[in-house]
Amino acid sequence: MAFNVGVIGTGIIGKPIAERLLKAGYRTAVYDVRPEPLAELKNAGATVCASSADVAARSNFIISLVSDAAQTDDVVSGAHGILNTLQPGSVFVTGSTLGPAPVHKVAKLLATKTCATIDMPITGGYLAAYEGKLALMIGSSKENLERALPVFQTFANVITHAGDIGAGQSAKLAHQLILSINVMGLLEGLALGSAGGVTPDVLRQIVRDGLANSGALQVWNDFGPRWKGMLKAAPPGTPPPNLRKDMHSALELARELGIELPIGTLASRVADAGTATGHDNPAL
Repeated sequence: MAFNVGVIGTGIIGKPIAERLLKAGYRTAVYDVRPEPLAELKNAGATVCASSADVAARSNFIISLVSDAAQTDDVVSGAHGILNTLQPGSVFVTGSTLGPAPVHKVAKLLATKTCATIDMPITGGYLAAYEGKLALMIGSSKENLERALPVFQTFANVITHAGDIGAGQSAKLAHQLILSINVMGLLEGLALGSAGGVTPDVLRQIVRDGLANSGALQVWNDFGPRWKGMLKAAPPGTPPPNLRKDMHSALELARELGIELPIGTLASRVADAGTATGHDNPAL
């Protein structure tokens, strides 16, 4: 089956994904609540839609890149969701970090419409998205992954089959937990070195050359300020930024599975309190 692709959620990751699909020759329909990215994508050749339902009416391969489980539910079964306009044999892909349970819920619902679901959490950030070098953690049947590979390969260069539906989510939450602890540990190490007379630039080079090197350090110049911003105290009642949201989801999954994560639990508490060492130091 030739795919017409729809992208719902054209933010930091969704917009460059849509652009790469267009460059690869895919008919691409897009929808977002914000008009600015849609205007740019229209100029690039995309069909701008009025709702998620409109995307599904025009597409048989739908990629959802919204923020959370509530927004994903709205995309699927909300008043203007895809459920009632799906084409038979369509594929629905969720690239959001949701946790396994919400993805299983969506997959069960879409199966009643003969729509396959692929769990596709993403890592790599916006730079990798623009370069087509995202890394995907796929939870799906092997058959569905094989069908989707040509589409995925337009925006990703690392595609790992983690297992069945939900496994991609488990892999992403584990990845995010490790990343979060890594970022906080890096900040503490840089603060310690700086207090001991080693400039942050010199210590970062020393760490790059040693066993403590990490992917987070490799992209620190691009993403470090953003990660540090996510470790600041947030006003009560406001949604946590992505790094902290994913830590919460990882700990929630651990509780469901009966696994203790003492380091992750402490790191999450420190992050939520806004007391992470070095988060407010622009030199680190």
